[in-house]
Amino acid sequence: MKKNFHKRTCLFCGYCAQGHKFAGLERSMAINMESKGKKLSGRLLILSAGIVAGILILGAGGIAIWKNKANGPAAFDAYMDTMFKEDIVENTINLHYTLAHPENFGITDYEISLGSFTPEDFKENYRELEKIRKRLLQFNKKKLSGDQQLTYDIVLDYVETELSAKDLVLYTEMLGPATGYQAQLPVLLAEYTFRTKRDIEDYLALLSKVDEIAKQMILFEQEKAQAGLFMPDYAADAIIGQCEEFISKPEENYMIDVFNDKINSFEGLTEEEKEDYQKRNHDLVTGEIVEAYQTWINGLNDLKGSGTNELGLCYYENGKEYYEYMLKASTGSDASVKKQKKRIEKYIRDYYQKIYTALSENPEIYDDIMEYRLPDMEPEAVLKDLTAKIGEDFPDPPKVNYTIKYVHPSMQENMNPAFYLTTPVDDIENNLIYINPKHFKTDSEEGSNLYATLAHESYPGHLYQNACTVSSNLPLIRNLFSFTGYSEGWATYVEFEYAYDFAGEDEVLADLIAGNEAVLLALSAYIDIGIHYDGWGREDVTEYLEGFGVANPDAVNEIFDFIVEEPGSYLSYFIGYIEFLDLREMAEEELGEAFDVKQFHDFLLRTGPAPFYIIEDYMQEWIEEQK
Repeated sequence: MKKNFHKRTCLFCGYCAQGHKFAGLERSMAINMESKGKKLSGRLLILSAGIVAGILILGAGGIAIWKNKANGPAAFDAYMDTMFKEDIVENTINLHYTLAHPENFGITDYEISLGSFTPEDFKENYRELEKIRKRLLQFNKKKLSGDQQLTYDIVLDYVETELSAKDLVLYTEMLGPATGYQAQLPVLLAEYTFRTKRDIEDYLALLSKVDEIAKQMILFEQEKAQAGLFMPDYAADAIIGQCEEFISKPEENYMIDVFNDKINSFEGLTEEEKEDYQKRNHDLVTGEIVEAYQTWINGLNDLKGSGTNELGLCYYENGKEYYEYMLKASTGSDASVKKQKKRIEKYIRDYYQKIYTALSENPEIYDDIMEYRLPDMEPEAVLKDLTAKIGEDFPDPPKVNYTIKYVHPSMQENMNPAFYLTTPVDDIENNLIYINPKHFKTDSEEGSNLYATLAHESYPGHLYQNACTVSSNLPLIRNLFSFTGYSEGWATYVEFEYAYDFAGEDEVLADLIAGNEAVLLALSAYIDIGIHYDGWGREDVTEYLEGFGVANPDAVNEIFDFIVEEPGSYLSYFIGYIEFLDLREMAEEELGEAFDVKQFHDFLLRTGPAPFYIIEDYMQEWIEEQK
């Protein structure tokens, strides 16, 4: 049984957008005035879920001590530690990206695996979830320490959330244009760090298993088709096109060049060893990898026409139920769909009011908004600038290094504008940020949003949050979870609340520009709910967007297709963002003059990724300590 507890599969936190724009959306769409022909950059935030292995499935970690009925703190720590060690070895990519040196954690013997994706494996994982839940409930939570209680709450909540969807396995989608396995695997393999010879051998062994995984996924898609749950043809075509592009020139595949460079710089290898490794990699990339992507191409082509629905999830029998689960799991918020809609509506209304007030006080600010451009700086200069400016409101970050790389041309069409590749928990010093040149054209009328994008990805966004949280020494078991509502919500929060101020604009203008960008995200999240829960079709989306000045049919079709292909993609960004705003407002109201924003951020970072309703409970204790 290939267990998979691992939810740390958001290995790279991809910045939104995917390059999708409301092509006709004016910067003044929230002002409802003539825009003088200026266009809004209007990037739409798209979740890069990093689907690498488990798709939210928990494995049978901890079964080795199942018979241990002790319920005290020591037994709890032992149970969490055993769960971590048993689960992390079930997928070698997850192991490698989570622990740089597994031997330091007593992990030396593991089978090379990419996991398993058969429907029966999913069902078995749910059976193991039931066992884990039963064992957790045997612990007396009151006897645990404060940190242990937090871990207990997080793990139990995760288990129960996943069990709520145990009868909806076939609604899971592992393939997708942006967040699909096939889209993100090449980068994860290309960036597989070689620290030892064993890492090289593990990597080559992984390549030999990709076609096996591709076949399992196609079998899974066949079961989905038999249940009437196969994707729309246009979604299949997008994935097929992506796969065809990736293997169109096997001899020029960037996985060959990247591997060769890493081998040439690896110390301690003889020339003969280097040549042998490079030949083996070449043969696997041009053989096994090409075969795997051809398996996806052929399998999806064969299934085209078997889909029964080209609209939202709600048109499937249990689609609304699945969407409710996905909303909670991806955002970390337990608010109902109805309440989430009201929250989004309120945010948009409040922004309208804010901008009308600003215009009444200073009509010239309209021209400032229309002419606004973020600083045009090189990436390294942006990161240096951001690092220098975060000290007033954020705790000092751990001293780490970072490298900026650019997405290979063969992957630029479907890859996110930028993403941060998370570090192993025992090696946070070496960080990697990818930029997709396709999405940043500094000579365009719209200018470049690179400054705000890098604030989202680096400081004080993903890189900063990851480094601070990991350095706070969370229990290992918690490093298995990504909680994208927290991670993407944090990055969106610091982008909209700080990046435009950091860029040098006055407070009022920065607030209006950031708010306009946030409203674009709010619209996307609202449309997501409209399509997948309320049953909106293209005409409904068109009518909704026309109310905000968007009348471009191509833009409407683009956003509609993407949201159908990638349900929930915008939710973790926007819902996570407003959850952080709500937490801050709550702390400010209760503490008054005693509120210290740096201490507030420190609390959030030390608490680490978790559902927001759990964070709120523990924040009450923090608030009492601050009084």
